[in-house]
Amino acid sequence: FPLLTTCPLLLWGTCVTVGTVVDLQKRIIGGQTCGQHERHYHVRLRAVAADGKRYMCGGSLISDQWILTAAHCLKTMFALLGVHPGPTQQVQITTQPVIFKDKDNNNNVRHHDIMLLKLPTPTQIQPVGLPDCQNRLSVGATVQIAGHASTTMGPNNKRKPGWSNTLQCANIDIVDCQRVRNYIQQDDPQFYQAFSCQHWFCGQTPGVDVCHGDSGGGVVYQDRIYGVNSFTGDPKYACSEAAGFMDICHPQYFKWIQNTITSP
Repeated sequence: FPLLTTCPLLLWGTCVTVGTVVDLQKRIIGGQTCGQHERHYHVRLRAVAADGKRYMCGGSLISDQWILTAAHCLKTMFALLGVHPGPTQQVQITTQPVIFKDKDNNNNVRHHDIMLLKLPTPTQIQPVGLPDCQNRLSVGATVQIAGHASTTMGPNNKRKPGWSNTLQCANIDIVDCQRVRNYIQQDDPQFYQAFSCQHWFCGQTPGVDVCHGDSGGGVVYQDRIYGVNSFTGDPKYACSEAAGFMDICHPQYFKWIQNTITSP
C-alpha cells in the first residue's frame, strides 16, 4: 500500500487515547489494560531536564540488549523494563543512541525518526519478534498499539496531558496515508516541507488514537513489531486524523536494525 515518505528531525509525540466525539472528560471507549501475557517487551523511557521537566516515551525490546524507539525520544536517560506486568527495573542508558541517518543529493545528513538504544547488560525479558517483511502490512490490517500516557480528552476531543499507571493496549486499522498527508501539508507547510526521506504507514480507527507521551512504542501484528509510533495526524485534537508509524519493513530500516543489533 502507499507509504508516505517524510523527513523530520523532531516529530509530534504520541500516546494511546481511546474515545469518541462525545467524550468530554473521563470515559474511555475501546481501549483496555494490556493482558497479563501481552507486551512484556514494552519499555517506558524517561528523562528529566535541567529545569525539572519530565519527558516520556515508549519503546520495544527487540533483542536481549536493544530497544527500538523513535529518534525524537533522544532526551531519554533511563529505560524502565518490565513495566507490564511488573516488577519494573530502571536501567540508565549510558551508550550513544544509534539513529538512522542518510544523506540527500547535496550530501546533507538527514535524521530519520527511528532509533536504537543499547542496554548496558542483557535482560532476561523475552523480546518482540522482528517483522516478516515478506508479508508486509496492507490497508485494512488491524495492528495493536500500546502506551502509558493520557487516556482522556477535553471538550471536543481536545488533547490533554496525563499518564496511565497501567499499560494500555488498543487496536487500530491500517489506512492509506493520503488524507493525513494532505492535512499536514495544509496545517503545517513548514513541517511538511521538512519531510523528504522517511518511510511510514498510517493507522486510524473511529474512537482510537495515539497522542502525546508514548512516541516510540511498538506497532505490533501477530506478535511481531512492524512499526514505531512516530506522530499524530492532528496534534491538537484526538481521533480526527490518522497517526503515522515508522515502517521498519522498509529495506533501509530493516537492514540497519539487523546490522546494528548483531554487530559486536
